Amino acid sequence: MKELKLTPQQESDYQKSELINDLIATSKVMDEIWKYHPENPEKKDVVSEYNILKQIKADIEKEISDL
Repeated sequence: MKELKLTPQQESDYQKSELINDLIATSKVMDEIWKYHPENPEKKDVVSEYNILKQIKADIEKEISDL
């Protein structure tokens, strides 16, 4: 199999693109975690949110088994 050769500019662009994707992913995780952070004055209750997700999961599993 022939290996694709990138020009130095293409390699730099690729690295920048990967870093930007990493930055976006990190920012999304930070935004999600902030919802539960103790310093967030509007923080969500982790236990309550977890219980809601457990119920949603159970409902989805029931719908699947009913099909």
